[in-house]
Amino acid sequence: MPSPNSSDLSPSSFILASIPGLEAAHFWMAIFLCSMYIVAVTGNCAVLFIIKTEPSLHAPMYFFLCMLAAIDLALSTSTVPRVLSFYWFNTREISFGACLVQMFLIHTLSAIESTVLLAMAVDRYVAICHPLRHAAILTNSVTVKIGLAAMARGVLFFLPLPLLLLPLPFCSSRLLSHSFCLHQDVMNLACANTTPSVVYGLTAILLVMGLDAILICLSYILILKAVLRLALWKERLKAFSTCVAHICVVLAFYVPLIGLSVVHRFGKDLAPLVRIIMGNIYILVPAVLNPIIYGVRTKQIQKRILNLIHIYNNRTLHAGSLRGNLQEAVKKGFMSLNSTAFSHPPFFLLIGIPGLEKEQFWIAFPFCIMYAIAVLGNIALLLIIMAEPSLHETMYFFLAMLAFTDLVLSTSTLPKMLGIFWLGSGEIGFLCCLAQLFFIHTFSSVESGVLMAMALDRYIAICHPLRHSSILSVPVVVALESLVLVRGVLLVSPLCFLLHRMPFCEHHVIPHSYCEHMAVVKLVCGDTRVNVIYGLFVAFIVLGSDMILISVSYTMILRVVMRLSSAEARLKAFSTCASHVCVILAFYVPALFTFLTHRFGKSIPPPVHIMVANLYLLVPPVLNPIVYGVRTKKLWDRVVLLFQQKGN
Repeated sequence: MPSPNSSDLSPSSFILASIPGLEAAHFWMAIFLCSMYIVAVTGNCAVLFIIKTEPSLHAPMYFFLCMLAAIDLALSTSTVPRVLSFYWFNTREISFGACLVQMFLIHTLSAIESTVLLAMAVDRYVAICHPLRHAAILTNSVTVKIGLAAMARGVLFFLPLPLLLLPLPFCSSRLLSHSFCLHQDVMNLACANTTPSVVYGLTAILLVMGLDAILICLSYILILKAVLRLALWKERLKAFSTCVAHICVVLAFYVPLIGLSVVHRFGKDLAPLVRIIMGNIYILVPAVLNPIIYGVRTKQIQKRILNLIHIYNNRTLHAGSLRGNLQEAVKKGFMSLNSTAFSHPPFFLLIGIPGLEKEQFWIAFPFCIMYAIAVLGNIALLLIIMAEPSLHETMYFFLAMLAFTDLVLSTSTLPKMLGIFWLGSGEIGFLCCLAQLFFIHTFSSVESGVLMAMALDRYIAICHPLRHSSILSVPVVVALESLVLVRGVLLVSPLCFLLHRMPFCEHHVIPHSYCEHMAVVKLVCGDTRVNVIYGLFVAFIVLGSDMILISVSYTMILRVVMRLSSAEARLKAFSTCASHVCVILAFYVPALFTFLTHRFGKSIPPPVHIMVANLYLLVPPVLNPIVYGVRTKKLWDRVVLLFQQKGN
């Protein structure tokens, strides 16, 4: 057994740090990190693509922005995939050589980013203080040379860091304090005099990041002096507004960098959680924020994005001509004897969120992230329940049914919705629209039925605990789930058949992100009273009866719990229902809002109505696995056990 002070000349590997006490939460933390990484990659790739394909953006400012995007892509990609591998698969070891390479990339790319931010500050200074000479001073060739100089400067200053660590012997302890390799972190594990490494590291930081920060401050002082000399406040505000995006990006880079440096040198008593969070923020936050800040604040980039959307969205933007062409086509093959009505239009046109057509491109990003979380969470839930025999119980069968329903609900709408938001592909075939309508309403009915069955399960578990296993046996649960599914299919199918036999008017544009029953009914050229009445009947039979039964179940649970003498026993009984109550609220609140808005909410702005309708299909699939994963001890224990087995 080696002593604590024994050393290796070059260890084969290091061990990345986990968060003490929160190892079981790594899976969920990784989902959040993965979402941020996807946003960072998508945003920075979009910036590079837009600037490359638009000749009007081939100017110094946008070349610097390209450099920033490329650096952010390289910096996040050099760390985040390895961190995700650690958090999801417990691969904690990183080889000595790979650690040094990762360390070199992180510090070198950070130095290059700092230099580019300085160059952008100089660009702002020349543009504001010497506007007539700006084009002559900062030409495209000068910009390229500045980029090459920034790269050479980063490599020359930070290449000696791994070279100084190579000959050092290392102690038997190989545990790092971060989930990736940083110079200070690796150096602390050396069993030798590290003064040269410490001195050189501080010198490099001061000569690169420190000097850049001082010069950036000096640039803005000169800019401030020049701006305050302007006579009109409007001119001052306009001059300052050109610097807002750069100031935000500078703060997003330097604040985490300074925070991480302070934590490393003076925060030895801080909890490991603080160090790891600060490290992840330093790597990911600038990469996520930079394209968003410049996309929102830079008018030229916004215009180019809108132009791209217009290119993909010609059909939507020229809806008038499309409708004219559609009328001609339909008159030839689909027009009935009534010249104002058609048997079936070949397709409908979904327009997304009325009034927010320009913002849909950005709205799609959080929707895409939420969809990815929903799919990952619900599939994980199904796999865990299927793989673990101890979870083959009533409550978990209902939970598996809920996860399956959420997967179908979100997948039947989100991919098409993202196609509308990003690509402008609003056309949906008549039969495809009816199929989407069927899946949405059928599985909404199924989800409502499952929530009602889970309320019944809670009632029997609390009010008749001794009879719970005999009343809700596995065959009974399977029969309940089958009944709920059959109920949904039988009640919703007539909605589609009724619409299929109706004539439709020339107007075929649906002001929605997906095919919803009432939205399609409003396009019918005929008497729709049967459709409306049957739709109300289904809503009351499903949502109404399920909500009444859930309310009755919880009223009876409340009566039984309040009879318990011990406050601790009451709290324990209530806590078993907390997850279910959260899931009920997440499902029924937006469902009721959408239902009532369609029929009585004509004064509610369309964007509000459509956004809530979209969230109604997306929020429950995202929240359900998280709520039950956190609140259900057996499920949580199984997740922890799975990760421990992978670790072993």
